[in-house]
Amino acid sequence: MANLQKHRAHESLNTESAAVWDQQAVDTVSTSSVATDVSSYHTVHIMTDNDLYIEFGASDSLTTGNALYVKGGDTIYSFRVPHGVGSTVYWNMQAVSTNCQVRMVLS
Repeated sequence: MANLQKHRAHESLNTESAAVWDQQAVDTVSTSSVATDVSSYHTVHIMTDNDLYIEFGASDSLTTGNALYVKGGDTIYSFRVPHGVGSTVYWNMQAVSTNCQVRMVLS
């Protein structure tokens, strides 16, 4: 019989639980792309002081024409990791015009 299960139990139920909560060190992101492997996480939480391009992908490079644009400030943004885009899922970031101080928590 074929395995038709696409998600683990908590993903199928769309719950907000995570067994891991990893607070990353504050990172300076420049106008060059920075990639983080987020394959083993469910959610990326970020706060940035300047505008930032972000993108999930199967490669560790970012295409600004396709990327989301996040406004800098005191807002915390949360993004679900889209599993199924490849065996490794990368979270790519790039500063829009000025270096950014990015605070990130992976859960």
